[in-house]
Amino acid sequence: MLDSIRKLFSGDTAQTGDNEATLHLAAAIILIEVAKSDRSIDDEELLRLREMLKRDWQLNEADLSGLMDVAQDASNANASLNEHIKLINRNFSAARKLGLVRSLWQAACADGDIHHREDVFIQRLADLLEVPQAELIRARQWALDSEKGE
Repeated sequence: MLDSIRKLFSGDTAQTGDNEATLHLAAAIILIEVAKSDRSIDDEELLRLREMLKRDWQLNEADLSGLMDVAQDASNANASLNEHIKLINRNFSAARKLGLVRSLWQAACADGDIHHREDVFIQRLADLLEVPQAELIRARQWALDSEKGE
């Protein structure tokens, strides 16, 4: 899996295609971008992102570490999210997109609150991912309730 991620990051998409590794990377980059959208990201947030990715994708530690490294590098390179959004739209079912949006809200909650920049960014992403507004609102509330332990 790590080789597929590295090939994608190096631009070798002909060899990777729309496989699970590229989908993992797309989701990880979007999660990191949400966490960074309040203009700060700390170790606790990165740890929470790792936990979400491990839970959602059932990754082993080696693959998870590689995924996080490559996703952070891609995020730091300020690459466009358009290709990642297109990849997700091509391959994710409505339920899987909703799961990703829930994870986006969890990423926003990772530092204890949802900053208005995170809120606006997730709303834009959900629109691009074609997640209905009602589902977006329910996912936000779910994440807030989860953060409170309800």
